[in-house]
Amino acid sequence: KNLVSSLSGAAVNLVTILATGIPNLVFSLLAMIFSTIFVVADYDRIAAFAGEYTPAGVKKLLGKIWFYLTNTLFVVIRSYVIIMFLTFTELSLLFSFFGIENAVLKAALIAVLDIMPILGTGGIMIPWAVISFVLGYTKLGLELTLIYVIVTVIRNYVEPKIVGTQLGLHPIITLVAMFVGLRLFGFWGLFGLPVGISFL
Repeated sequence: KNLVSSLSGAAVNLVTILATGIPNLVFSLLAMIFSTIFVVADYDRIAAFAGEYTPAGVKKLLGKIWFYLTNTLFVVIRSYVIIMFLTFTELSLLFSFFGIENAVLKAALIAVLDIMPILGTGGIMIPWAVISFVLGYTKLGLELTLIYVIVTVIRNYVEPKIVGTQLGLHPIITLVAMFVGLRLFGFWGLFGLPVGISFL
C-alpha cells in the first residue's frame, strides 16, 4: 500500500513537472528562434548602434576578450584531440597486447567517451571489468583493471601538461582549475575555468 502510494505520488509529481515544463520549454525555444532571426536580419544595424554608444575602452577590451576566446577555444579543442588520440593509441596497443577482440574499434569508442567527464574511461572499463569478474572471466577482468589503471595514471599525468602548455598555464594550476571547474560548474567548468584563468 505504501509502495503504491509513493509511486502514485511520484507519478503525479512527474506529470505536473512535465505539464509545467514543456510549455516553458516550447516558449523559450520559440523566443530563442525568433530573436535569433531578428538579430541576424538586423545584425549590421545592431552592431553599428552598439558600437556607437560603447566607450572606446570597453570596445577595445571586448575585442581582446573575443579574440582571446575564439583563439583559446581552438587551443582547448586541439589539446583534447591530442589527449583523445593518446588514449586511443594506449588502449589499442594494450587491447591488442592482451588479445582482446576488435581492439581498435573498442579503443576508438572508449577514447571518444573518455573526453566526457561523466563517463570517461572508467564509465566503460570499470563495469566491463566487474561484469567479467561476475561471469567468471577472471583473467579478462584483471587485464581490464590493469589497462584502466595504466590509462588513468597516464591521462592524469599528461592532461594538465598538454592543456596547461597550450593555454600557457603551469600544469598544477591547470589541474586545480579543471578539478574546481568540474566540481562547481560541471562539464563546462572543466574547460571554462582554465580558459578564464589563462585570460586573467
